[in-house]
Formats: sequence, structure tokens, C-alpha cells
Amino acid sequence: MSNHFNSKRNLQAWQRIEELQEALLIGYFVSGDPDVEKSLEIVKDSATAGIDIFEIGIPSANPYMDGAVIKRGHERVQAHAEDEAGNDWLTPYMTRLRQQMDEPIWAMGYKKELVEEGLALQLAEAGLIDGLVIPDASIEDQIALQSALAVHGVDVVGFVNDALPDEEMNRVCSALNILYAQLYTGTTGNPLANSSTNLSDLYAKARTFTKTAMIVAGFGLRSGDRVKSVVASGFEGAVVGSVLVARCETGEQDYLYRLISEMKENTTLADMKE
Repeated sequence: MSNHFNSKRNLQAWQRIEELQEALLIGYFVSGDPDVEKSLEIVKDSATAGIDIFEIGIPSANPYMDGAVIKRGHERVQAHAEDEAGNDWLTPYMTRLRQQMDEPIWAMGYKKELVEEGLALQLAEAGLIDGLVIPDASIEDQIALQSALAVHGVDVVGFVNDALPDEEMNRVCSALNILYAQLYTGTTGNPLANSSTNLSDLYAKARTFTKTAMIVAGFGLRSGDRVKSVVASGFEGAVVGSVLVARCETGEQDYLYRLISEMKENTTLADMKE
């Protein structure tokens, strides 16, 4: 499959996993959680453990689309941010993050902070991010952001799910280079949420509208077996979030790295044929 990306790092990550016959493991962490220094350490070591692309959560005072685990992560960051001159710590944090690693960095957050307050453009102009994920942005917002940020080498990630009408799915799939398939509707990390009826069907539906976009899937992936089921269904990547943030909350770093390693082992495409 021939893919086009605005970000060189996204392209290189894609090419590397194609050569290795793997899928991508994409990990979400809240920036600065549990504190700046520990967060930088966790992200660096998580790359060693197997994360291919990092979704870095931008702190929000109202992370209303997130579940309890990630909300508590935002609260921890908001608490220590008050001791670090508000959000003035965030750009230096992202700068240090960029300097210590070459894996793609996707900023994930809410429209208020990233768009209305101009943070997305600031991070893009500084060359600190490779992707932008905004779950409360409309399709029109996503397409407009892609046009504005492409010159800075940033790919905007669009959302699809099995409830999205064909016309809207066609619009987002045709306009964006990376698609994030939501495996259930509701807040992140909700164990009682309704899963998509069939992962393979969801992938096939999205793929009918695009031949080139990279399609990854997330929501509710808590184990290596769940990651394997996503990869076996055709998705080019699996997105893991709440289960990683939970380990940051408890300080179980060894467990975190073992879990990441197990999940990454389950992205090997050759294993899907066994």
C-alpha cells in the first residue's frame, strides 16, 4: 500500500513496520504525568519497550470525553501546573520530549486548548509534533486544520466508527492521511461501553473509502490479546491509552513496560497466520 503523509516521521514509522511485517503500537500518555521529569523518563523507556508512536495528551481543565482514569491524569497535571507557572511548562516539556526521541509525537487534546487557544499551531510551527488528534473537532474542523498544518509537516487524525453515515465517512477518509477507528462509543477506558460488532467489518468499511490512508483502532484495548484481535482484523495500528495511564498513576513502571512489550509482540503479522 502506498501512503502519503505530511510528517516524515509518520512516513518512516509506517515504512519501518511494513518492512518488519508488523502493525504499529500507539501509546497515549498525559503530558507531564505524574510530573515532568518522571513523564519524560516513562515516555523514553516506553519507546524502548515497544511504543512506535506517542499520543501525548494536552492538559485540559475539562477533559469531558475521557474516562475516569485519564481524567485523573489531567487532574494530576493541572495540580502541579499551578506550581510551574500555569501552562508555561508545556512547550519546554514538548521541546525536551522532541529532543530525546525520534518516534512520531501526536498531540491529543481538546479544541479549546489546541485550536481556540492556538496551541496546535504553536507546537506545529516549532516542529514539536507530527500528528494532531482532537476528538471534539468536527469533520470540517479536521479538514481545515489539515490544510493549515500540512506545511508544518503535521498529519491531522480523523475519527471513524461504525455509526458514522457513509457520506461523512467518505469525507473524512478522502481528506485525511490517518484515520482512528473508535471501537465503541462513549468515554475512553469504559469497560461497560458497547464494542463495535465486528472489527473486520469496521476496517473493511473504512477501507472502501480510501486506498492510501493508515487506519488504526483504539478504545478498550487493555491486553496483548485485544491488540492482536485489532491487528488480525486488518488495522495498521492499535492505540492503547487508559491501561497505560493507570500504570503511571500507580507508579507500576516495571508492569507498564512488560505490558507494552507484550502488546508489541502481538503486532507481528506473521503470527496472525498461525
